[in-house]
Amino acid sequence: MIDKIKNIKINNKTAIIIILVSIFLSMLALNLLTPLIADDYSYALTYNHTRIKNIIDIINYQSHHYMVWGGRTVAHSIAQSFLILPKHIFSIFNSLVYIILISLIYKIIKGKEKEDKPYLLLGIHFILYFLTPVFGQTCIWLIGSCNYIWTTSIILFLIYQFKNKGDKKDSILRIILMLLLGIIAGWTNENTSFGLIVVLISSLIINKLNKEKITKWKISGLIGSIIGFITMIAAPGNYVRSERFVDNDFILVKWAKRFLNCTTGITEYCLPIIVILVVAITIYIYNHKKINNWVYAFILGSFFSVYSMVLSPEFPPRSWFGVIIYLSIASLILIYNLDKINKVFKPIIIDILVITSFIFIVDYINLAKDINELRGTWKYRIETIKNSSDSPIVFYEYISTNNKNPNYQLSDIGIGKDEWPNKEISIYYNVGDKGIIRYVEEKNEK
Repeated sequence: MIDKIKNIKINNKTAIIIILVSIFLSMLALNLLTPLIADDYSYALTYNHTRIKNIIDIINYQSHHYMVWGGRTVAHSIAQSFLILPKHIFSIFNSLVYIILISLIYKIIKGKEKEDKPYLLLGIHFILYFLTPVFGQTCIWLIGSCNYIWTTSIILFLIYQFKNKGDKKDSILRIILMLLLGIIAGWTNENTSFGLIVVLISSLIINKLNKEKITKWKISGLIGSIIGFITMIAAPGNYVRSERFVDNDFILVKWAKRFLNCTTGITEYCLPIIVILVVAITIYIYNHKKINNWVYAFILGSFFSVYSMVLSPEFPPRSWFGVIIYLSIASLILIYNLDKINKVFKPIIIDILVITSFIFIVDYINLAKDINELRGTWKYRIETIKNSSDSPIVFYEYISTNNKNPNYQLSDIGIGKDEWPNKEISIYYNVGDKGIIRYVEEKNEK
């Protein structure tokens, strides 16, 4: 019997399916446990304080939103489309998009190499899970996921065309499709989209260095991404919103302070992946191996994704998501071929992943318990709202200290019934004039 087990071999394609299905199911569980929170309630309503019901409501909302709040039309249109539907539908699709994101990263690092290395899919997942500053906000929370994993997947799909499908010939249809894809990709997320433009320009420079033809569809894809980016950045709402941030420093002093904050953020959020990148580059240099030019393209993309935020008054942790993705791709392109330099690297990488898997399982169980507590809190709140005759309805504030919890560092229940998001929650659940408030005193329960 033992001999038969030893002889069982799983081919690479089967291993890929097993790994991706396992990751999908683990993400689905977390998504299903996560209720609507914070901004979800705001974006579920029209500006006339009624529930969004159809595509016309979304178009009207986004037109107004563009003028008064911000230009992330693509991300928020996706989010509002799901807010019309039952939450579990989003949970399924969001878990699927997470798998698409991992698959795109894998295909980009693999390039045109024929050999599959399924264990790297686990590596990608672990990088996202452990190194993303606020994993729950960017990969599980409805609004946050649409702003980050959905938009980053669109961006990476365009980069995938340039890197893996770069030899595709020109055609009118492909030129038009790449222009449209570029516009959508550029119109997704400010700093990640700027990094996208840098990566695409770098790819054209790589084509020139390799004396390869630069096709018209690549030019149209780049032009489209620039158009989309400018459309997003030029939204009048960006400048209306920026007026909330009061900073009376001289502009050069202001930019210098932000530059230092960006640099500090690199050491806080990116240090582990930078260490991996530096070690991998050192191995290549020591062994006199050529470094793939795409590594430099993604490093530049991450660099400009960081320092473009000098122009922004804030740089929240979730905005580091695209930076982590670009640095991860640069690192993993090098790691993919480490076993060709020396066969000893493959078992070392696998051993690291096995150890990390055990750490992940323990951490995942704790996270699932924590998110389940969030689910229980909102289940109780919704039941209370439906059955309560009190005026106003009073709740304790929910706070999680787990940085992977979707609710981590997000606003929960405000003190007054007219505060955000209390008013939006009241409208969503048709509370009427009763309103929702929270206790001021600390919760003292076990």
